[in-house]
Amino acid sequence: MKTAKQLVNDSKHFCVLPWIHFHAWPDKKVMPCCIADSEQPVSEIKPGESILDLMNSDEYKKMRLAMLNDEKYEACTRCYDLEDNGTWTLRNSQNKVRGLDSVDLIEMTNADGSIDEFKLKYMDMRFSNLCNYKCRSCGPGCSNLWGEEKLKIISEDDFVTKFGRKETLVTCTEETDFMDNLKPYLNDVEECYFAGGEILVTPEHYECMDYWIENGLADKVNLNYTTNMSILSHKVDGKKRDLFEMWKHFPNIEIWASIDAIGEQGELVRKGFKWKKVQENLLRIRDEAPNIKLGITPTISVWNIFNYCEMFDWMYKEGFISAENPPRLNILTYPDWASITVLPMDARKKLIQKFKGYIAKFAGNEEDIHLRNDFRVLVQTLWSGKDDKSAMRKFFQENDQMDGFRNEELDEVVPQLKEVREWCLEL
Repeated sequence: MKTAKQLVNDSKHFCVLPWIHFHAWPDKKVMPCCIADSEQPVSEIKPGESILDLMNSDEYKKMRLAMLNDEKYEACTRCYDLEDNGTWTLRNSQNKVRGLDSVDLIEMTNADGSIDEFKLKYMDMRFSNLCNYKCRSCGPGCSNLWGEEKLKIISEDDFVTKFGRKETLVTCTEETDFMDNLKPYLNDVEECYFAGGEILVTPEHYECMDYWIENGLADKVNLNYTTNMSILSHKVDGKKRDLFEMWKHFPNIEIWASIDAIGEQGELVRKGFKWKKVQENLLRIRDEAPNIKLGITPTISVWNIFNYCEMFDWMYKEGFISAENPPRLNILTYPDWASITVLPMDARKKLIQKFKGYIAKFAGNEEDIHLRNDFRVLVQTLWSGKDDKSAMRKFFQENDQMDGFRNEELDEVVPQLKEVREWCLEL
């Protein structure tokens, strides 16, 4: 059996995260990490249980024992598969960044896989699905506003059957003493990834920030956000909180703006999105907080693929996309009827030709490799698709329902979809 140090430095399946990481979702399910199979939680937040109790669930113990033997753990298949294809993964990254510093914690693991001490070095909490948007590519799981709209369209019984609950707002801190249990562990946090819902309207986000600031820990915590960039201040418990003032305490901040399109297209795809306001917020951070690394993370789907280049050009011109800071693309796979792979071949060929133009544009400089590769990923994804009229008909059925309820019309904002609709109607 390898030593802890050997596992950190040279292993196929070992990952340090089960000793130093906590990742929970609004439905109270605890996952090994954000990459792991979401259908295989390792624990669940319950009233009266401490964080250490959650970290010592039967599944967590099994997971650690597998890791110590450098054996595969089923929920972690995604990292293994990516590594088999030569891709650097979260497992690789965390072992390199935090593995050696955590050898003592690994070595203290009990024979049954339990641990007596837990240090939360890397935190990734999705406290709730509270959100001020209802994006077309999202749903009630990550947006309470989506849930409220859905309940106006379908019956409560159907809602419960589909989503497993009748509540539209879900939070992992509800009816538990979770935040009181979490706070002592905030002392050890080196990196925190905040996402939602919309994290900047989430009260628990400010509770964590206040704890680090008040206890003189802010300079030790690296903050990483995914946010829709709709606000830079928020009222919590009747008090206005200025994020610029709070962020001044944290020397290392990355913000990934979740923006799928600009202008009218953006406002349709992401209900609640106000392009003028988001534009102001992006420019203010760029101009007034140069210490903050600000990037773009769009979700690529049928809704925005035809307008992606327009957004790319604006972001590139303003410096939010660059060779050193390429966009972090999320290629939508669920729901499958909104994936760009189900578009008809004619539409995919036109997009491929357009994206090849960008590959050629960035071909001259080696430093532009990540920008080229992003467009190559889009081209490869489009090439991998196949005509699927059934899926596209489902897309228009779902989309038309949204259009009717929101008094919007996608085909007028994205006219390229008119041809796709006509193709769907062909026998």
